[in-house]
Amino acid sequence: MPQQPGQDMTQETLKQVGAAAAQQNAMERGARFLAHGTRLFTVPAGWESQMIRQDKGVPSCETMLELEAAMRDEDVRVIFIPLDALLTDVDIEKICERNGVTKTLFKEVRT
Repeated sequence: MPQQPGQDMTQETLKQVGAAAAQQNAMERGARFLAHGTRLFTVPAGWESQMIRQDKGVPSCETMLELEAAMRDEDVRVIFIPLDALLTDVDIEKICERNGVTKTLFKEVRT
């Protein structure tokens, strides 16, 4: 069935709204503050983490190198760290200390 004009726009808008709602829910649970004002929020595996992961403006970082690159990218403000990432909390803290920038991190966790 062909899509109606504007249907892609509606789906994209819904994804953006869903990602914003997921981020807001995670933020309401409180943050862990890291170096240079970076905030780390936990996101339970499920719809919230799925919505944040699918947000086109949010890179998903599974390794220290990916996180380091995202931290250094001036265009990136929000970073997602999936449940199966090869990053410990100590790794995340070290990378935040090395980079004098403020970012918002969402780390997926088991519920």
